[in-house]
Amino acid sequence: MGKVKKLKAELKFNNKRVAEPIISTIVLKEQATINILKARVDETGGKVLVEIPDDKAENVIKAFRDSGVEVKLEILAEITENCIHCGHCVTLCPVEAIIYDKKSLSVKMIGEKCIQCGRCVDACPTKAIKIWR
Repeated sequence: MGKVKKLKAELKFNNKRVAEPIISTIVLKEQATINILKARVDETGGKVLVEIPDDKAENVIKAFRDSGVEVKLEILAEITENCIHCGHCVTLCPVEAIIYDKKSLSVKMIGEKCIQCGRCVDACPTKAIKIWR
């Protein structure tokens, strides 16, 4: 069996919706295995980074939006032109979302793997890595 492709999405809950079991309700309704990669929840609202199987993504995203959840699908991390390709970030990435391309002798970001842990941002000597939080 091949590896299931997954879409990363950032979910934003307002302070009125944060106490509701929206994620679990959608998991059950859509029969989708949603992996929570990162979460921050407090009295002002919540932000959750999730992985959704590609074959369920369209219905799951619609269900979240219909439930009043803001869904962000844009690029969540990038390496800017300030990068000097030193490789500090490559050694720290726990999910191999940043690689060193030996052909082009440069550091590359594989955005769909990024879990927004921030280790690369802290390690970068030129502050060339941006994570949209």
